[in-house]
Amino acid sequence: MGALPILAELPSGFLVVEDARGVCVRRADIADAFEASGFGLDAGRELSKSDLYGRRELRELAVGDQRFVVRRYVHGGLLRWLTGERFRDPERPFRELVLAAELAARGFRTPAVVAARSLSAGAGAWHLDVVSARVERSRDLGRVLAADLRGEVERGVRRRLFAAVGALIARLHAHGFVHADLTPRNLLAGEDEPTGEPWVLDLDRSTFVAELDRERAADNLRRLHRHVVRLSTEGRARLSRTDLARFAKAYAPARAERRLLVHAILAGHRRSRGLHTTGWFLERHLGGRGADAR
Repeated sequence: MGALPILAELPSGFLVVEDARGVCVRRADIADAFEASGFGLDAGRELSKSDLYGRRELRELAVGDQRFVVRRYVHGGLLRWLTGERFRDPERPFRELVLAAELAARGFRTPAVVAARSLSAGAGAWHLDVVSARVERSRDLGRVLAADLRGEVERGVRRRLFAAVGALIARLHAHGFVHADLTPRNLLAGEDEPTGEPWVLDLDRSTFVAELDRERAADNLRRLHRHVVRLSTEGRARLSRTDLARFAKAYAPARAERRLLVHAILAGHRRSRGLHTTGWFLERHLGGRGADAR
């Protein structure tokens, strides 16, 4: 395989290894330790299991007192039972690495992606992995809302958290950043500062655009709203109109713009509710992802 164009955009300080088995990129200071631990071009090396879950079980690497999370790319929704872990585009994990570096450079909290690889799976398909620094003492938004439902979250945290998420996404959109999988599991709140600016995870297929129009921004917000509604429908969270209003006020302080935003989110939800409800039903009965242990 010839050199992938995205490799020319890698930040400084990364080493690239490439042969017939695929391409592996690792930060120079930990490259040897990762190789010794099994994160290289040898697809047969088994990595240690993590206590965290994404769409599937995650793996983990440790270098000294630092822990890193290894995420294997898996198709989402019903597609995962057809194609599983096989992808056609070998550049995806390296694009995610570049995006994470750019987002961090702009002042956002996102785990550093320290390694990525594409391993040949035959027939023009690839197995893809990224490795990111683990965010200790954190919980994703879905787990915070579940804890709130059980009465385990301090009063006021819920109100301030919705505002913090709204402000974060407003700032992302102001930079022209569109998160391709804007869901509760991809927003992390620190346990020591649960209402501080959340961390942004899993940047695969996300992008910076030169001009983010209102409809595309609203569509991005509808995705997050849809997944919080799903948690509420399944009894794993509660969502009120007041919560949505707090979120919207932080996202769009101007009253007129805020009203348009809420209308766009709710109208879009009503239009697509039947389709997504059916998809969730099928996904739930075909088997879903595990629970995140954070």
